[in-house]
Amino acid sequence: MTPQTLTIHLFANLKEKAGSGELRFEVAQPFTAGDLKARLKKDYPALSTQLNKVVVTVNNGQIFLNEEVIPPGAEVTLLPPFGGG
Repeated sequence: MTPQTLTIHLFANLKEKAGSGELRFEVAQPFTAGDLKARLKKDYPALSTQLNKVVVTVNNGQIFLNEEVIPPGAEVTLLPPFGGG
């Protein structure tokens, strides 16, 4: 199958550690949210500890679990845990 491009948006300390607020990956389908986290851990080791706690949203809001397949051409956002009082 033809590789698909995923656009990944990073915020807060994820953005700082990756050195960019936006990443683009060419991936083969099917590609799950868990596959994305594994790829990021490999390509951006500084993100490793935080990736277990991030929320993966796809196309502006739908939350994806690790086993869910990200649709081709999706825009993915990784949100770090939010603190608050």
